Amino acid sequence: MQMQHGCADRKYFNQIFPAKSMKIIRKVLFILLIFNLIRIIPGCCDCDGPVTYFSLNKTGITNLDNSGIFPQSSTSDTMCAAAVAFEVSLYDSTGYWYYAALPAKSGAGFNRATAMSCDCAYPLQARAHLTNISITTLFPISDQIAAGTEVSGLFAASLRGNYAGDGVYITPEMLCSQTENKIYLDSGIESFGLFLKPEVQSANARFAMRFTLSDGSTLTDTTALITIRP
Repeated sequence: MQMQHGCADRKYFNQIFPAKSMKIIRKVLFILLIFNLIRIIPGCCDCDGPVTYFSLNKTGITNLDNSGIFPQSSTSDTMCAAAVAFEVSLYDSTGYWYYAALPAKSGAGFNRATAMSCDCAYPLQARAHLTNISITTLFPISDQIAAGTEVSGLFAASLRGNYAGDGVYITPEMLCSQTENKIYLDSGIESFGLFLKPEVQSANARFAMRFTLSDGSTLTDTTALITIRP
């Protein structure tokens, strides 16, 4: 009885959907499948998105341990007299991932990562680049360099992060010029090290920093109070 019932159902199905019609339906479904794959797959790994602009409106200063072969981030507020150094970060307070997500939508309702995740580095560019770094010492560095002196010329600079290159030291002015039209592929952070060249002859060191951008805006920050050891 079950076999007869199944055959009857099949006969009824064939009457409604003849073999020729089934072939057409299969072809249409196949074309729709290919069409959707074409729309989804290229979008998944489309890493050549347009540049997204962000603002440098936040600062962060951390201490660097420059007493070894390579400078390293440090939580200690004690530094050698001849190895006073800081890492400066300028970034957008909104966050890199917010801007990286902006161009994610593309096509007719499909996300660029609908079917899979790709390791795309979204290109970001600052609306205003760094044009000047001013550093004022809050403690005497030596008998000749009193507190309140502008000392940016006594610092060497070096790029940090993925843009560090071969670690060549440059002047703060040269560092500023390198930020113009800069494309950030790994993050929306301008990170660089500042290294004091003369030895500090006082018991403490601290510096006030002002960063001027190309649109005339300024960012200010102050280092931690540093205890100097010989």
